[in-house]
Amino acid sequence: MAASRYERVLVGGHGDGADPRPEWDMLARVERPSAFACVFDAGEVVAVGRAVFDSGWVGVFGMATLPRARGRGAAGDLLRSLADWARGLGAEGMYLQVEADDAPAVRLYERAGFAEMCRYHYRSSVR
Repeated sequence: MAASRYERVLVGGHGDGADPRPEWDMLARVERPSAFACVFDAGEVVAVGRAVFDSGWVGVFGMATLPRARGRGAAGDLLRSLADWARGLGAEGMYLQVEADDAPAVRLYERAGFAEMCRYHYRSSVR
């Protein structure tokens, strides 16, 4: 998949308009087996995600769905695709992080069998 398609959905899904280059630089350094997945609707990418296999587990990262495609099963299809990839590698399980106040994402992951294991928070400096 062309980087521009992935970036368009990732930025469009998160709505932050951030520069995607640091993300691509970080991804270029990942040496573990990795997968990118996308869901098409009418020939257009509407959802994206990636996964990385390490030490028997697969981490799910960068899940994003364009706002107009939300609630139509794209993210669930994407997650199932990544789970199939993980199963093919013999992964023991999968993990991810989600913001607690992102109710639609929390519901998606709960329906897929994920359960909360711990909580975290971000720290930022006051300038």
